[in-house]
Amino acid sequence: MYEPSREGLERLEEGGSKNLDDCLVEVVSCLDRLGSDYSDNKNALNLLSGRLKKGQFRLAVLGQFKRGKSTLLNALLGDTVLPTDILPVTAIPTYISYSEILTAQVYFTNERDSKSFSASQDGTLAEFLAEYVTEAGNPNNKNHVERVELGHPAELLQHGVVLIDTPGIGSTYKHNTEVAYQILPQCDAALFLVSPDPPITEVELDYLREICQQLPRTFYLLNKIDFLDESDRVASLSFLADQLAPLLSAVPQILPVSAKKGLNARLQGDSDGWQQSGMYQVDQNLIEFFAKEKQQILLDSIRKKITDQINQVSLRVQLSLRALTLSEAELLQKIEQFRNSLPAVEREKLAAKDVLSGDLKRLEADLTKEVEQTRDKAKQTIVAEIEVLFQTVSDSEELERQVRDKLGDAIPRFFASELSRVSEVIQRQGSHLLTLHQNRSNELIEKVRQNAAELFDIPYHAPSAAESSSTFPAPSWSSDLFISDMDPLGQKFSRKFLTYKFRHRRTVTRLRDAGRKLIGENVEQINWAVRRGIDESFRQFGASLTEQLDKTVTATRSAMEVALKKNESQAFETAEQELHLRQVFESLQRILGQLDQSSQKKEESV
Repeated sequence: MYEPSREGLERLEEGGSKNLDDCLVEVVSCLDRLGSDYSDNKNALNLLSGRLKKGQFRLAVLGQFKRGKSTLLNALLGDTVLPTDILPVTAIPTYISYSEILTAQVYFTNERDSKSFSASQDGTLAEFLAEYVTEAGNPNNKNHVERVELGHPAELLQHGVVLIDTPGIGSTYKHNTEVAYQILPQCDAALFLVSPDPPITEVELDYLREICQQLPRTFYLLNKIDFLDESDRVASLSFLADQLAPLLSAVPQILPVSAKKGLNARLQGDSDGWQQSGMYQVDQNLIEFFAKEKQQILLDSIRKKITDQINQVSLRVQLSLRALTLSEAELLQKIEQFRNSLPAVEREKLAAKDVLSGDLKRLEADLTKEVEQTRDKAKQTIVAEIEVLFQTVSDSEELERQVRDKLGDAIPRFFASELSRVSEVIQRQGSHLLTLHQNRSNELIEKVRQNAAELFDIPYHAPSAAESSSTFPAPSWSSDLFISDMDPLGQKFSRKFLTYKFRHRRTVTRLRDAGRKLIGENVEQINWAVRRGIDESFRQFGASLTEQLDKTVTATRSAMEVALKKNESQAFETAEQELHLRQVFESLQRILGQLDQSSQKKEESV
């Protein structure tokens, strides 16, 4: 593996990370002077400082569930450490960094002591992880796991690289999609994984838009190419490139791979198989990237995050500072103007909720159409097959057995597939709508902040990358609607007291009614399961919009009213507070200038 020279790394660190570290120390010192109201900003900066000192570059494997993310990471590591299965597996983010021996540490959100694994204990690492990071071992994260950190001796990890295995978006488990969105601000670059069956979906494209906004470098991989012949492979790569092109400024390089074949080749020491799987090219691209770009992208990523934090703090400080410099009458006037702007914001919020409600109704109408299609398809397949039995099986008892067997086989197969189809259609539409609403709500929240900035004549800086966590859960199908005995009288009683013709006609009528009822109940189960997911997603979004907007208004108004109280107190105290805030603000602006200057030097050198 290529290793950059120590001298080259030292030059990068001296010109980049040292300056950033000095900036971080100064910004944290400024926040200490501002007090506990800025603790969230301070915590975020301390995390950045820790990453900078360790030189940790976080490369995440991102994409939809069951695209093969964990298998791909196992192939890169040359080891089967991460659990894989035919069902959605990864539920908890797993961070993999270099260690001379295999280790694992599980961290919890409920103040429980972390749990560790070492190679000397019984069982494999994959078995240990399965208990905490999979849906089977830790359903709905009942164990309150926050994250898992692995240590692995893979050569790829030796230069400060941290690989991240992430939950897939769009799976049955809503919290997996939420985590997949929430982890983006913690990443510096990504491997975005898709596969040909099914082709890239609208849900994945929406997710990719967020990735492109927040990450400076993304690699694109088409996995599972071993299932395609040459012509299908070319067609799949061409289709994927066409879908990605509108989101990117340049034609993307897409590497076709078979992570499964690559992993098998690594485990068997088969260098030819490793190259044929496409994973060799991925490995070489990453090696070159780590040698040439990793350090600079890490510094750029951290610099942007520091800049966002400083701008966020500066706006609050400026607001307080400007308010303190105004006379009581002027401040009262400004506060009144801000209050007068809130009804318009409230109207926009109500309008946004009305549009949200309208979109929900339209989405429910689309669901009704999809459900009716399912009902019609069930009649054309399952009911038609039962009708054939009514015409061909003359013995009532045998007819009942065959109809029951037919329904028992056809219903779970048909409706599980239909639930997947209907939920994917509605999920794609719902996720798209919620993403649009998320963008509108972000604009509305930013409008409140910008109104306050303009009102007090304060420069406003929008965040470099707005975070979004719009999600839409996919439901699961239950096969509980089976009938154990369709004949309430029993065939023995029927044979004894009823004629054959009457008994057969009665059996046919009863089985036909029972079959249609059973189909109707399964159709309604799909309708109910998907509708429940729609309602919950839109309800949560509406509540989140109200909460975020109210917090923004309250924080802005609070800064003004605190200043008003200061104005009403002794002039000396107000002057002292003003001097204190001004000193902090000047320090923050000086640090911003240093960050801008280092960024410009970097661009000039390029």
